[in-house]
Amino acid sequence: MSTLRQIAFYGKGGIGKSTTSQNTLAAMAHYFGKKILIVGCDPKADFTRLILHEKAQCTIM
Repeated sequence: MSTLRQIAFYGKGGIGKSTTSQNTLAAMAHYFGKKILIVGCDPKADFTRLILHEKAQCTIM
């Protein structure tokens, strides 16, 4: 039976947390052959954009 593992990336804004976590978790999923769940709490939805290869969201400015 597999064990649940949790990893958290924390830090000040603009230091590459989203990119680092995406690449780390994608490599782990590939290496271990497991499904992963990514939970992002960023209102800019960086995780979603990186996963879906979407452009940055338009702003009202």
